[in-house]
Amino acid sequence: MVRATWRSWAAGAALAALSGTAAAELTNTAAPVIVGHYDLNVTSVAEHKRFWVDTLGGKAVKIGNVDAIEFPDVYLLLHVQKPTGPTRGTTFDHIGFAVPDVPAMTTKVVANGYALTVGREPAPGETASPPTAGNYGRFSYLVGPDGVKVELVTNMAADAPPIMHHHVHFVNKQFVEMGQWYMKTFNATLRDGQTDFFFGADLPGVGYMLNFFSWLPNEKLVGTKGRAVDHVGFEVRNLKAFCAELEAKGLKLATPLKHDDALGLDVATMVDPWGTVVELTEGLRKAR
Repeated sequence: MVRATWRSWAAGAALAALSGTAAAELTNTAAPVIVGHYDLNVTSVAEHKRFWVDTLGGKAVKIGNVDAIEFPDVYLLLHVQKPTGPTRGTTFDHIGFAVPDVPAMTTKVVANGYALTVGREPAPGETASPPTAGNYGRFSYLVGPDGVKVELVTNMAADAPPIMHHHVHFVNKQFVEMGQWYMKTFNATLRDGQTDFFFGADLPGVGYMLNFFSWLPNEKLVGTKGRAVDHVGFEVRNLKAFCAELEAKGLKLATPLKHDDALGLDVATMVDPWGTVVELTEGLRKAR
């Protein structure tokens, strides 16, 4: 991976975050793969609705017979099952959203009783966090119910909606290898502005979407199954052909393609080499 200075990455990352965010829409029928949903294990649907709907501005809906929260560009599927832990400590770090006014939204989040956190986590027992790009007038990090971590970035588009999905953020000591696995799996391409601790990747027909960070604390990361964010869902056009393409690349499915009656979707699952569960779906773009 080509290395860049921290300063050059900061400029590139900010540009990606602050540009118009029509990058990934659930209604994007042209892109072969989009990020369609996240599966959350929740102790209380009501408490999650208070955070995602009342505080952040999502909409409570049903996908099949599953409770869900709808945002522009993504769904959160809520499954009542006490999570085995928060997102911190797993290979999935946070869900990224874009809003027009980060300070205003952050103030609302804090007023509603939710905590702020940091972009790069300090090691256990330490209070100082390693630096990240951007200032907190344009970026902030939140902790929702059950320890779900959320990043807010600034959407500077003139017609920006109140909130929309922006990116997926993975962490790993082997973050370079992790990113390469995801680029191979989803035919994504390396984004300019990579550094010694970060790089991004574009999904075809979508653009900026996947982030990969190094993990510094002396703490063993675990996979996502059973945690607050159980898995990341990618909506695929022509899922049967895509699964065949994966097999041709030597990539194995954890569960084969089948129809999920509860969701009303065709689904298959994968697990990346570091334990992140990935669900592949077809039909979510037409679910509402």
